[in-house]
Amino acid sequence: MSSAPTSVLSRTQARFGGGQAREFAQSVGIIVVGAVLLAIFAETASAFLTSGNVRNILVQTSVLGVVAVGETMVMLTGGIDLSVGAIAFLGEVLVADLTTPLASGATGQTISSAGAHSWEFALIVALLATGGMGLLNGLLVVVVGIPPILATLASLLVATGLGELVLNLRYLMVTTPIFAQLYTNNVLLNLPIMVVIMFGFYLVGGFLMQKTPFGRDVYAIGGNPRAARLSGLPVGRVTVATYTVAGLIYGVAGFLTVCQLGMVSQNDLTSLNFQTIIVVLIGGLSVARGGVGRIERTLIGVVIFGMLANYQTIEGVDPSFQQALLGGLLFAAILADRLLRGRS
Repeated sequence: MSSAPTSVLSRTQARFGGGQAREFAQSVGIIVVGAVLLAIFAETASAFLTSGNVRNILVQTSVLGVVAVGETMVMLTGGIDLSVGAIAFLGEVLVADLTTPLASGATGQTISSAGAHSWEFALIVALLATGGMGLLNGLLVVVVGIPPILATLASLLVATGLGELVLNLRYLMVTTPIFAQLYTNNVLLNLPIMVVIMFGFYLVGGFLMQKTPFGRDVYAIGGNPRAARLSGLPVGRVTVATYTVAGLIYGVAGFLTVCQLGMVSQNDLTSLNFQTIIVVLIGGLSVARGGVGRIERTLIGVVIFGMLANYQTIEGVDPSFQQALLGGLLFAAILADRLLRGRS
């Protein structure tokens, strides 16, 4: 008579043990993959491991690294955000427009901008706009009931349109000193301020998701929304808050993009959406399940992505092939997710 309960218990323990094994394999696996790639790239490209090139990798991935924190938080709730690049673009355009007294039009003519405001004021306005777009995403998902992939796709179009409307076919040359200082001034281990800001986001984000009630609620909601709701968790409020915080993070990334490029055009950040999804999947998040993954592992995904892109540039790989490799990385990450976690 006791064989049935024993059998159920055995199957449960097996599933739990299997989950732990997969989690361990993924944690160690991503580090091993990164170490192997590092060894190969260092062996085949003498300039790869120089201090200047390591610094360059981190600088070039700092914007991607920041937005990946927001995307990670959203995906931990069981959602996905396709509006990452568009919202960051909106923040970038607002910051540049508000801090630049004059701008050049598409044909070279001089056009008045919104005015030379302080960078602090520009950042606040940008964060209000990008946070508002994140709030819109959350309300569309929670209140209206639109699937995240469709809600954020709509926001992608809205944010892109607003950014292009403000830009008005111009390109903006940014000369405010703070932007160059964040990009060039070294503050820690020969790293510029914007890279330190990126690492700061991972420290704060990791603490928020692992050590606070908000983070535990996010994992609970992503792991089993129905159980979280039945347990009395504020599923709607936490989900909306997560999308809103993500929007604010994208706004900071837009600010850092101005620092990185020094010039703003309507073609900026067009590939950031897919790059962000690739790095969070490489870092161990799941497209099929929420509540799986850690922000710290996303940083490993960002570094691996940065190493790949940098190595291809050093070796002079054709840009078309680099684009194809991005698609291959996305396919491999999704396939690994299915193999490690199954279809459930």
